[in-house]
Amino acid sequence: MASKQRGFTVLEVLIVIVVIGIIAALAIPGLISSQRSSYERNSSTSLRTLCVAEADFKANDRDANKVADYWTADVKGLYTMTSYTTPGNAGGTTDPPLRLIDLSVASADADGITSPAGGENIDVTQFGVVATKGGYWYSALVTDNSSNGPESTYKQDTGGILAMGSVHNVNKYAFIAFPDSPSFGKYVFIVNENAAVYRSAMTGNVRLGVAVPPGATGILASYRNWPDDANMKSWWSKLD
Repeated sequence: MASKQRGFTVLEVLIVIVVIGIIAALAIPGLISSQRSSYERNSSTSLRTLCVAEADFKANDRDANKVADYWTADVKGLYTMTSYTTPGNAGGTTDPPLRLIDLSVASADADGITSPAGGENIDVTQFGVVATKGGYWYSALVTDNSSNGPESTYKQDTGGILAMGSVHNVNKYAFIAFPDSPSFGKYVFIVNENAAVYRSAMTGNVRLGVAVPPGATGILASYRNWPDDANMKSWWSKLD
């Protein structure tokens, strides 16, 4: 005779649900923390690639303005700028963009404004959709609070054979990477021409508003500039 199959009782089902809930409660926080750490590592690594791009931009005069300078207008220009060896910004194979950084980083530029740069720049939206890279936005810093006088301003007009405006600096640059929300990262990262990445733990969300992209002012004012020496010692730590 065939044995009768017995289904689960209500009590057994409830026990299974409770066990699954306990396992999820233990596992999910760890998974979230692991993913957040991955986002943070990715953002600090991306900042280092900006340093490589800046060194290339200056050493090889990639925009062909005949001045050995860094690009400081924004982040995306290291991808979207074209060379003045072919005047204009036709793009394509005729006058291709520099592409010194990954498009994913260029598209994660918090600044939604495209600097004309004497007609040599292309809007990043012609290449991709503006969005965070691993939950992080990137932005060019405005002022170096560790120095004084005119040199403290990152965005300067360095002259050259084409008037591009205040988009370069012969000596320095600085960038920041900040999370779209604390769920994507607990740290803000910065880097400058010394190629050393620093991080600072957030006490709250440094990203302002909900606009996409956030805009050059879509971050707390205290994070728009390179910190002075006292601030650096108190709130920032250097990554290995």
